[in-house]
Amino acid sequence: MSRREQAKDDRRGRIVEAACSLLREVGVEALSMKAVASRADVSLSTVYNLFTSKQAVLAVVFDRDLETFQQLVEAAPSSDPLQRIFDSIEIAASLYLADPQFYRATMLSWNGGGGDRFLDVALRQPRNRFWRKMISDAVEGGHLKPRADPDVLGALAVQIFGGVLSEWISGEISLERLKMEISFGFATALAPFATPLDAKWLFEMVSDLHDELSEMRRQDEAAA
Repeated sequence: MSRREQAKDDRRGRIVEAACSLLREVGVEALSMKAVASRADVSLSTVYNLFTSKQAVLAVVFDRDLETFQQLVEAAPSSDPLQRIFDSIEIAASLYLADPQFYRATMLSWNGGGGDRFLDVALRQPRNRFWRKMISDAVEGGHLKPRADPDVLGALAVQIFGGVLSEWISGEISLERLKMEISFGFATALAPFATPLDAKWLFEMVSDLHDELSEMRRQDEAAA
């Protein structure tokens, strides 16, 4: 890489870092290119020359976050592709714990985006592809039956994850509760399509998590 390219890459990195920092403070809607330029210590024209739009900056931010998540999932010592699906829930929760302001700011806009096309493309679609691949791997590994449709189950996984995540974003549930509810939803959705040995494991998970979550809700009602 030439010195000029290195300098350009450095400016691009500073802009992305500035956007991440500002997202934690003001959220997606209030984020401005002018504020990003100021935080990155570059001119506004530089930001537009390198990224053309606020959406382009955010797309890189979201892609980088998803790439980090995927790398952690791939590095996890999961025993098989089906287990990796549930390990990914733990990994996501660990990222939320490490940087709650960033995830609350970005995911609040996604969950309450009101049909924003950009948010759908930048956030939902890549995550749809991620879960489709996870389910495809479980089918190919012999843990889910061949009739299991990765498109259908992948879309359902996004809906389950997003619905529970919205409760955490609003402060209604803890991260531990988030992990339990997503795992319960995933296990319930996948169990009917699992091969016999894995189905037994999934149905046991459904039963155990059902009882734990039921007791939590009773305690919540009693406290209220």
